[in-house]
Amino acid sequence: MTQLCGKGIWLAHAHDLQRAVEMTTNIGGQHLIVKVGHGPYYFPETSREHLQRVRTLGLTPLAWIQLTQHVPQEAQKAIVASLELGYEAVALFLGPQPGSEVGLHRLTDALINMDIPTDRLFLASPPPSYLVDRSAFEALVPVCQGGWMPMCFAAWGDDAGTVVDREVYHALDKLSLLWNKTPEIYPVLSPSYGLGGDDLLPERFIPWIEAIARHGVDFFSIYHAAQAEKVLWPMLQAVNIPCMEIGGRAPIPEESIVSLGQGLASIPQPIYVTAKTSDTVWGIISRHGMKREQFWTWNAHLWESRGLPRDPDYLQGGWRLRVK
Repeated sequence: MTQLCGKGIWLAHAHDLQRAVEMTTNIGGQHLIVKVGHGPYYFPETSREHLQRVRTLGLTPLAWIQLTQHVPQEAQKAIVASLELGYEAVALFLGPQPGSEVGLHRLTDALINMDIPTDRLFLASPPPSYLVDRSAFEALVPVCQGGWMPMCFAAWGDDAGTVVDREVYHALDKLSLLWNKTPEIYPVLSPSYGLGGDDLLPERFIPWIEAIARHGVDFFSIYHAAQAEKVLWPMLQAVNIPCMEIGGRAPIPEESIVSLGQGLASIPQPIYVTAKTSDTVWGIISRHGMKREQFWTWNAHLWESRGLPRDPDYLQGGWRLRVK
């Protein structure tokens, strides 16, 4: 696979597609990174539909899969299916609470035995020092030969210089020993304090943009479309990408974006609520007239991505829950 060049936007929720396209256009992006799976679950309809829409708009479709502690080797189905569908590459998203090391080794071995093109797989994760278990990171390196997408997030509690300079670029010598080469680095920025935290003010987000720009990156991305307020878009648009000077991409016609919006307008939009510290699962189900099975279908990933059992009482304040 040709090395990534340009800017990308992560699409975490299907209903944010229109906003993701609008943002990609405004910041001069080329890639949409579409969520196609979570833990052992693969989203075949969403994956197929988004692939077609993204290609129609002249963008490059990449896929991403959230790995969890629960049978991470089951992600193999989503990886193989995404590449067969036509996604250019797949990012394996390893959060701070990584999946089972044993399961990840099995996933790696299975993909290698299937002769999957490992140069089309990327490892997206926090820098190793921010992981609870570094061995999970190391288990995925052999199969993620496309490169590393370090999550350069304020959520880790350090400033931009510490995360980007020290924990990513100054760690390249050690990382090269794992990859048996110097891996391609494609930073991922987040305009919030965490995967679901409060937004950063523009003046606090600027140092993160400047930190990655100092390194002359060929590709960086934003996690994710719904978290990036429009006030940040001009800052992201202004970031110069050296490899884009050689060959660019024609802008998306405005009528295509309008057409996309019309196509999505007829789709019922989900409704979310933000959990309070006093809330319980059963309380929310009762208050919104939901069925228990439907609640978990929509929201189980909040527990699974943190390695937590589905608890009818345990609920963290600030979680964004789908109720319709």
